[in-house]
Amino acid sequence: MLVCMAGMMMPLGGRAQAAANPHQVLYEYDQRPLAVGKFSIVSVFQERLFAAAAKCQHTSPSQYGAPDGAIGENTRKAVKDYLPCSPMGRDKVKDPADQGAVTIGLWQSIMPEIMPYPDAIERANQLTFALEGTDFDRVEFNFCQSRNPATGKRFIEGDRNCYSNDKASYLTWGPRGATAGHGAEIQQIIVLAEKAHPGLLQTVFGPEADTMRRVVLGDDDSVETILCAAWANAHRRNDLKKRFARYGALPEVQEAYSMVYEAANADGGKVQRFFRIYKALKPVIHRDPTEIDVAFFIDRATHGGAPPGNLAPLIEKMQYFVSRTRIVPSPGQMRRQLAAWLPSPHKYNDRLARDAIFLIDDPKVDLSDAHRRIWQKRSGLRASSFGLSDDRYVPAYPVMPVTGYEAIKRFATARPAEKSACPVIARKPRNP
Repeated sequence: MLVCMAGMMMPLGGRAQAAANPHQVLYEYDQRPLAVGKFSIVSVFQERLFAAAAKCQHTSPSQYGAPDGAIGENTRKAVKDYLPCSPMGRDKVKDPADQGAVTIGLWQSIMPEIMPYPDAIERANQLTFALEGTDFDRVEFNFCQSRNPATGKRFIEGDRNCYSNDKASYLTWGPRGATAGHGAEIQQIIVLAEKAHPGLLQTVFGPEADTMRRVVLGDDDSVETILCAAWANAHRRNDLKKRFARYGALPEVQEAYSMVYEAANADGGKVQRFFRIYKALKPVIHRDPTEIDVAFFIDRATHGGAPPGNLAPLIEKMQYFVSRTRIVPSPGQMRRQLAAWLPSPHKYNDRLARDAIFLIDDPKVDLSDAHRRIWQKRSGLRASSFGLSDDRYVPAYPVMPVTGYEAIKRFATARPAEKSACPVIARKPRNP
């Protein structure tokens, strides 16, 4: 669960972190920046680190760039510049921070106690955030958004054809790819934010607030029509993007966003299914899910390939897999087998590339050259770069109650003018 503090999303329960190993790595830059979001607690950490490093070196914090929530070469340099003046600099014990890694001890020397270091679940979520590549202030319309394979142009750029690789998303927003189609996550976020902070929608969206209310209450056909009409009008399209950017930058909205994705009827429920599988396997494997397991679960819940509602057949297959020999499969071997039995229905190569992130740290998993090339091209990230390990375990995953959106009766809310404004071709796009 999250609470708001100084514009940041903070994990509850951070008070239990005092006894942690100060040399444990939280983030380790390895040629690929770890972009966890400009609204994350990491941005606050960077701001304080850059100031402390500059003070130690008698220079300006600007040399490290702006705090942006992306841990890269600038952050690594700031860590090294800060160490001579930190309490850790007088510690004779060899520490990963000496090479520029962000460790628990480093974090605690920079941040106040009320801003504890991100725990394994939060960092696992940040890994998926880095892969999705969007932030809370970014929204994209998904009408004719794909390029014509023959011309390289999109419909909005003058191509006379309409192509879409995701026909039922309509609008995509934020770090977990919330959509106004499919699972209607955007509508649920708006409902929760407005319930907790009445009038917020009107304040931010102004003349378009009624549009968003009709999106929330509309049936699927209405949602498509309303948003298509807005997309077809360049002025409204750009205006709505700006308003969503302001809306997403609000801590109140970010809290609602997180609550939706942790809900039992959303990704939280999908992750919980993985935990139920591992609970059934525990008499054989004698452990809870590892930190990297949990990151794998979260990414699968977000991107596709989560377990179905009926877990019995999958549990039976996994029980056979882990008990067929006297040697229990390694965590990575189990994840690879789960991935094989839970194929993603779309973007096959992208799913392979993402799965490699959770396999590459296990020496018992031998990835093919082709799989490694796909991984390198897609991200080259490792779960261990986010301080996640197969040597530490996560016994449970917090799941929020259902949002209640499914109980709202939806109806036709699109207006005749919007039906006319939506290009017919946008309603029936081609596959790219």
